[in-house]
Amino acid sequence: MKFKFTYIILIFIVACLLLCNIGLLYLHQKDKSKLENTIHNISKLENLKGIEFMFEESKAITKTSFKYEQYNIGDVYIYTGSDNNALQSVRNITNKPKLVMGLNKNMCSPCIEGVLFILQEFFPDYKTNPNIICIADIEQRFKDNYFNMKVISFHQKGDFPLYEIDKPYFFILDKDLYVKLLFITSNASPEMIKEYLKIIKLRYPEI
Repeated sequence: MKFKFTYIILIFIVACLLLCNIGLLYLHQKDKSKLENTIHNISKLENLKGIEFMFEESKAITKTSFKYEQYNIGDVYIYTGSDNNALQSVRNITNKPKLVMGLNKNMCSPCIEGVLFILQEFFPDYKTNPNIICIADIEQRFKDNYFNMKVISFHQKGDFPLYEIDKPYFFILDKDLYVKLLFITSNASPEMIKEYLKIIKLRYPEI
């Protein structure tokens, strides 16, 4: 009788342990599902934030493009490199259409390098091509060699409000002295930069 009682107790204990293990397994699986759902929700939120950021960036770029497309620069004074005493008028350099690349000191180096890498794909001679010019708002000491380019600057900074653009940009400048085909780049859309340069190359074969 005592043996039977002990046997029953052992069975009861084993059953309890088994039920406890099943319960713990269930709770673990439940917690795992909660964790997976939380991670999934966080991922969705991050994607939404990314989409929202891209939308805001695109909106800002579009507004700036509308603001400066067909802006009349006028025949103001500029200089090349760091010599701000060697002035000439903009009209002197626009006997042929120029592809202008605009930069400023607040742009990140990888952003500029990425755009230059694409530019080189379409215009391998961009560093020496007289019809491709770089206008940049940077420190005077860098203007003779900024990313291997000699920079063109405006004698009066206020003559060129496009200095405020905070991403590398391109436009066409010819004898009319209007900003034409302004394109502000985005790191998120390198293919768009390629499409733009492809169009420029076709439309302005003399560049």
